[in-house]
Amino acid sequence: MKRILYIVSTLKRCSPVNQLYNVIRYLNREEFEPYLITLSSEPPDSSWKDYESIGVHLYSLQMSRLKGFIRAVKQVNVLLAEIKPDIIHTQGIRGDIISSKLHIGIPKIATVHNLPQFDYPMTYGYIRGNLMRVRHINTLKKISLCIGVSGTVADNLINKYKINKVISIQNGVDTNLYFSSNDNEKKLLRDKLNLCITGNIFISSGHLTERKDPLFLIKAWNKIFNSNDNNHLVFIGTGNLLEKCRKEAGNNKNIHLIGQVNNVVDYLKCSDYFISVSQAEGLPVAVLEAMACGLPVLLSDIEAHKEILTFASGAGYCYKLGNEADFLYFLDKALNANKIVMCNASQEAVKNNFNAKKMSEKYQGAYRQFYTAVTEAV
Repeated sequence: MKRILYIVSTLKRCSPVNQLYNVIRYLNREEFEPYLITLSSEPPDSSWKDYESIGVHLYSLQMSRLKGFIRAVKQVNVLLAEIKPDIIHTQGIRGDIISSKLHIGIPKIATVHNLPQFDYPMTYGYIRGNLMRVRHINTLKKISLCIGVSGTVADNLINKYKINKVISIQNGVDTNLYFSSNDNEKKLLRDKLNLCITGNIFISSGHLTERKDPLFLIKAWNKIFNSNDNNHLVFIGTGNLLEKCRKEAGNNKNIHLIGQVNNVVDYLKCSDYFISVSQAEGLPVAVLEAMACGLPVLLSDIEAHKEILTFASGAGYCYKLGNEADFLYFLDKALNANKIVMCNASQEAVKNNFNAKKMSEKYQGAYRQFYTAVTEAV
């Protein structure tokens, strides 16, 4: 049995941690035994117990970022002597850096979730973000194999950063949790969530940040839909643009800023359409979750969104990023299209291409293949 050691910052509930959970959840336990090290103390919204419940051997260094910078490699080496892993799999800049510094002759794999040239500067500011980008790319060049969460991410690593040992394994969604609801179930969920709304709900989920560009969406919405209209825009999530979003929404009662929620699936199941106007993504799980719930999608034409619709013909439309007229054109087109056909296309795409079990099976295939290649070369 091969021991897989995963290293992450924490198990805070977020898309990468949820994706990793699904990878481990569907591991063939007759072949793979999962171990996991977190670097810092767990936050209140930790999924530690979820990982514990599926039989992961868990360890936590409980270090601050500063202390981890100085001592983490030494502490991980101590645990390596105990665990004796056959493969190390990391995700995130901190885990990747530590892995790159471990002088051991076993395969090291890193999952890359973003496009560093966009994600880091937009999230952390131009100077800090670009310093992080340079360091992360230099680190990834020392890793045995990089796995991009999409063809877009993998191609970016290969073509822009000249990293050669790269494959892509697309993100996947738990279709046992994310699935469509009928009209009666939607009504019950809207009542439960205090969304006393008749008509269409367009939902947008994720952080209210510059990269997600919610202000563009609110400004465009205000131009065509007012408080008396039967189309409603619901945001779930929070971020540094929350107050600006509230100000931009003004008195428009069909724009609803819900804030952070822990039951995203309920909001998706009671909605009718999903919108993402994001400026950059790796492979957005929020879009895949919405599609698994049978929602037609309206997406900005970034490469990751176009990649999704390549596998989901008929599930929705892409508009030209930042082009308000184009956005409004395709919004109208979505409203007048055959919704049943679009809903079915969304669900089929996730079922056939973006489900969690298939994603895990692809990771397991990578473990087998890469482990064999490395051990035979030794």
